[in-house]
Amino acid sequence: MENNNIKKGVIGIVSVAVLGGIGYYLAQKNSATTTPIITATNHYKDGTYSATGNYTSPAGGEEVSVGITLVNNIVTDATFTGKATNPGSIFNQGHFKEGFKEKVVGKSIDDISLTVVNGSSLTPKGFMDALAKIKAEAKNS
Repeated sequence: MENNNIKKGVIGIVSVAVLGGIGYYLAQKNSATTTPIITATNHYKDGTYSATGNYTSPAGGEEVSVGITLVNNIVTDATFTGKATNPGSIFNQGHFKEGFKEKVVGKSIDDISLTVVNGSSLTPKGFMDALAKIKAEAKNS
């Protein structure tokens, strides 16, 4: 009787080991042959682009000029020129210009979303308008 129980125990242990081995083999086989998931990313052609952006301030319509250099979808350099004539808008565009680069350079072009920069809350709208034009141009190049 005791030998019978030992045999059943050994058979049980061997069965578990064999099934575990088969499961491990199949898991490894499937992970090696599974097609990797590739996430879609926007690809922009490397280069230097510029565009004019527009926004409305309390003084009326305003324009800004933006230049962006792209390498592998990353902004490696950026320029900004305010074109305002109203003193308040000139002031705000100047503040924006002092702080925008740190929020743009080194970032993926798709991750840039400026709302307020150095207290300027409307100038970023002009910047983002120009950036949208740059993205369209860089994508279609």
